[in-house]
Amino acid sequence: MKKDMITMSTKELKRLHLIKKADEKFVTQKDAATMLNLSERQFRRILANFRENGESGLIHKNRGKVSPKKIPAEKISTIVNLYQSEFLGYKPTFFTERIADERNIIISKESIRTILTQHNLWIPKKRKNNHRTKRERKHYAGELVQLDGSVHQWFLGKEGYCVLMLYIDDATSRVFARFYTYEGTIPAMDSFRRYSSKYGIPMALYADRHGTYKNNNKKLSIEEQLQGIMADTQFSRALRELSVSIIPAYSPQAKGRVERSFETFQDRLVKELHRHKITTLKEANTFLEKYLKDHNKRFSVTPAQSTDLHRPALPMHALRKSLCIKTKRSIGNDFTIRHDLKILQLKKSTLSKHAIIEDHTNGSVVIRVKNKSIPFSDVTHKHIKQKQIKKVTTIRIDPISLKEIAS
Repeated sequence: MKKDMITMSTKELKRLHLIKKADEKFVTQKDAATMLNLSERQFRRILANFRENGESGLIHKNRGKVSPKKIPAEKISTIVNLYQSEFLGYKPTFFTERIADERNIIISKESIRTILTQHNLWIPKKRKNNHRTKRERKHYAGELVQLDGSVHQWFLGKEGYCVLMLYIDDATSRVFARFYTYEGTIPAMDSFRRYSSKYGIPMALYADRHGTYKNNNKKLSIEEQLQGIMADTQFSRALRELSVSIIPAYSPQAKGRVERSFETFQDRLVKELHRHKITTLKEANTFLEKYLKDHNKRFSVTPAQSTDLHRPALPMHALRKSLCIKTKRSIGNDFTIRHDLKILQLKKSTLSKHAIIEDHTNGSVVIRVKNKSIPFSDVTHKHIKQKQIKKVTTIRIDPISLKEIAS
């Protein structure tokens, strides 16, 4: 295609007008260059090209040529068919990563976004104005870990509507997560035990005001409030025993890092679980271990300081001793304790009138008296049978019948 047959753009027409004026000496080259936002050297080069080739010298040499970076139509067709058949609903960035890893199709995420938009498979979202001041990350790994639970339809099947307990390190964005049937004390303790066993015990935990993490019912006196005392929950008591500070967040934006992570997980993880036909909690947690490795590889960052402030994890028995539900119970005269609709018989006598019952995350129960473990047995059924025998052998005598006998 000849250059003189190509229609000039408005910008090129403006440039042509000033170059002609400068060539005819009506405008100085310096003034013309300033008006076109060009250097004098660049303007002189363009003017020389105009004098040699005429108006066609102002048109870019690549005008009308096919770009060497243009994506072939066959490749576009393959991408569109693959998206519609297997990855429908995936966001462009995640789709780009998956086809690169699994199909060895290397293409930029912006090109994918353009292709999907042109084929009406993706609608770009408008960016929101961020009116909040961005908080600087903590400098050390383990200095602060954000914790939250998200109730969502994570995978298919009856167990799919569950809770993802998620921990994210503030300095590195490294994530640890696990699925549970509900968000409560036992899931919080079990997940924290697993996190500590893997990465160590953090300095502080940042969580919302869910009843698991903060006691919202107990009212403290003015003296207690001035002393900075917080009403304990079972979980906050366990963290206090492990010397982990728990900081309450008073808005979702305050713990924005974990909230944004949930947005990513509810998009990417849900699609991956559905694609792999996960239907049970056990399968989901097994898949999650592999998924988190890839997630952390992509999204974790290098902290400002290389020192890791996580303390070495305690032995399992020491962790379990703190990460359990502790309840104070009275010891009966027959050395039995009533707990959780059960009757527990102590196998050793004691002078103490009270005991601490520990309900562990694995379902086991430990009874401690003065911090010493006491063996016991469950005698609930034995007591029920004794009551039934008493009911059968007891004879009730009506007072009226006694009068009749006496008469």
